[in-house]
Amino acid sequence: IVTLTVKGEIDMTSAGELRRAMDDITAPGRLVLDLTGVEYLDSAGVKVLYDHLGQHPEVVVSSGTVILRVLAITGLRDLLAIRET
Repeated sequence: IVTLTVKGEIDMTSAGELRRAMDDITAPGRLVLDLTGVEYLDSAGVKVLYDHLGQHPEVVVSSGTVILRVLAITGLRDLLAIRET
């Protein structure tokens, strides 16, 4: 299991860093993307998640957050394995 923990905002400024981190994960096995510390997710961050659907990440998010709404609105909630905490 490889866990990538993200905190703060995922926006146009930081999405490239998330993209590089996800691109660098080459180990076989399960990828867990911990977004419980993410306060904001814009379209640049959504694009990174879409582009990495092939890695089949398990996405961990806090219940009742705006991040869940963004994932639902963009359709990612139906495409990703999401675990609420």
